[in-house]
Amino acid sequence: MSKDHHNKWQKVHEESQQKGAAEKTPEALEEQAGDMPTGPINPTYSELQQSIEELKAKADSNWDKYLREVAEKDNVRKRLEQEVQKMQKYGTQKLIEALLPALDGVSQGLENSVEMNDKAFAAMRQGLELTDKMIMDALVRFGVEAISPLGEKYDPQKHEAIAMQPSDQYAPGVIMAVIQRGYILHGRVVRPARVIVVKEA
Repeated sequence: MSKDHHNKWQKVHEESQQKGAAEKTPEALEEQAGDMPTGPINPTYSELQQSIEELKAKADSNWDKYLREVAEKDNVRKRLEQEVQKMQKYGTQKLIEALLPALDGVSQGLENSVEMNDKAFAAMRQGLELTDKMIMDALVRFGVEAISPLGEKYDPQKHEAIAMQPSDQYAPGVIMAVIQRGYILHGRVVRPARVIVVKEA
């Protein structure tokens, strides 16, 4: 090898070594590291456990929301069922209220004919009694109950006091006379009984 070739080869070798050393400087290594992906390539056990707990918490939250929605739908269904039952029970109230005046007329006719002994009036009374019973039987089938509280304690929820009078037969606060029967539909007062109550002496 000639001297010129030897010198040229040595120069190339030195430049290569200098370049390799430069690439290994802290600045170069940091620049190369910036291009690499960050974060752990292989997560640790604790990191996996944390991820599992987070997923479990999210699943529990979603399940809770689902149960709440199911409960709400069930409540809506129950409310609708109750409304339907209420309509079935009290849907006939208007009809019953319309029948009550006729029933009152029959009842008053029976009371006015108590002292009549004539056969014609006796026959009329018998017919009125039959009509009264037929109407009441029909109303009972619809859940109607008559209120005729003679001798009972006065109850403002079911009775309407139109007068108060002294009495030797009944104690104070007791109903001594029923002027007009009241009626109850499935536990609800359709019309209170009109009564006279014994007052304090």
